[in-house]
Amino acid sequence: MDFDDISLDEFDAQRRDWIRLGSTSAEGICQLASRYRNNRDDCLLRSMHCGSFNFSWRLHWDDGGDDWLIRFPLPGKSMVLDEKVYREAIVMQYVEKNTSIPVPHVIAHGAGHENPTGLGPFIIMTWIDGKPISEVLRKEGTDPKDKIINPDADEQTLRTLYGQMAEILLELWGLDFDRIGSLGQPESESSNKPYIDGRPLTIEFNELMRTCGMKESIFPSRVYHSSIDYITSLLDQQSLHLEQQRNSIYDSNDYRQKYTCRHLMKAIALNFIDRDDNYGPFKLFCDDLCPGNVLVDDSLRLVGVIDWEFCYAAPAQFAGSIPWWLLLQRPHTIISYQGPDAFFDAYLPKAELFLQVLQQKEEERDTSPSDNRLSYRMRQSIHNKTAWFTLACRKVASVDLIYWDMLDGFCWGSDQSVDERVHHFTTSIEMHKNREDFVRRKIDELQKYYSELGVDKQVEYEEEEEYGQQSRLESGDSCLSYKTPLFLTGAVGILSTTIAVGCFVRWFRR
Repeated sequence: MDFDDISLDEFDAQRRDWIRLGSTSAEGICQLASRYRNNRDDCLLRSMHCGSFNFSWRLHWDDGGDDWLIRFPLPGKSMVLDEKVYREAIVMQYVEKNTSIPVPHVIAHGAGHENPTGLGPFIIMTWIDGKPISEVLRKEGTDPKDKIINPDADEQTLRTLYGQMAEILLELWGLDFDRIGSLGQPESESSNKPYIDGRPLTIEFNELMRTCGMKESIFPSRVYHSSIDYITSLLDQQSLHLEQQRNSIYDSNDYRQKYTCRHLMKAIALNFIDRDDNYGPFKLFCDDLCPGNVLVDDSLRLVGVIDWEFCYAAPAQFAGSIPWWLLLQRPHTIISYQGPDAFFDAYLPKAELFLQVLQQKEEERDTSPSDNRLSYRMRQSIHNKTAWFTLACRKVASVDLIYWDMLDGFCWGSDQSVDERVHHFTTSIEMHKNREDFVRRKIDELQKYYSELGVDKQVEYEEEEEYGQQSRLESGDSCLSYKTPLFLTGAVGILSTTIAVGCFVRWFRR
């Protein structure tokens, strides 16, 4: 999927304007931070740090106290700035109060209108010295942005660093929530009870607005009370994105594949949602919790976990899935360049090592063996493919690659090509017509997008290639057989409002 370059240009202009303002605001930044340091007048900006979504300055005073970090969400990179800062500050305070995870202490935070510099909302927090785990594990000589794991990393180093990550995940696994969404301010300062009062603020929400041109108004702005409800919403967003981003496709066949992928994701969804977890308890999940945001000292001792943005109470299967970051690179990047077999050849040995370390940490905590052990849940997520389904739900830009390479054959069998699967999905005349009407409309939108962008490129509607008429479902080789008919009947009823599941029911009952 390509980004919407027209939308990106607009946001990039916002980013450049903010950086110009920030480059002349040193005095104002120091004055703002010094409000919370007894109005001292010896503030020094020691260093600048530009991340994926934020711009920060390290601050120092000659009073013998800790250095601080003042951080601003970067317009054009971050969306809904005030909400993002507020939610992150609340999560950091909650984690600091309810776990032993070392997080920066929040000194202060404020909305844009509370910042006289004009730089927008801010968080001031204690500075933590340390080196990201990703830097320790990264292959020497590679670009730091690539984050390729060193294939020669010794096992003891991996065990030590995986152990630090496991401790963090176990701490978070111990936090329970009764709804899905973002944390809000507790009802009282003395209350330890988590309060969920906002929509889940995710990286995908941010990126769909930034890179795809989608408007904030189309996203649901509510909390969720069941895993089915939330995952259905994510899958609906993927369909909505396909329809609304003008250059979400490359050609007619690309649209057909993406259209089919999204409908089949909805059709298989109920087979990857644990009934026992549907109504909670839900778990704190952080989209960007990875080795790049976990700091260690020279002895590989954990000293801090940073960047708590995009953290929210989520379905337990999100936190209970085997982590994607065991190879540092994102799975879809490896699969795209090397294929799924190469990914699993490299990933599964690391997953086994991580699970061994995680289980050892559980035993040290005297956690009794049970199906709710995090190590058990993560191991199951590999075997039953829940980990990859969950990842596909969360990643709009990667859903097609993950579905076709990691889920489709598991669910429907592997004796058909993608094009054959696409053709056989729309066997009814009505479904086929509706899909082809969408194809024609998307091709027209794509041509208009190229014209507006000033690109001399012509795209035209192309007829679908014909294939045989046998439907894959007739063979009976399907992941749907893993769930009981009773559950399927009830679950399909719950999701009957979605077009895809309705189509699936008609298809499955032939």
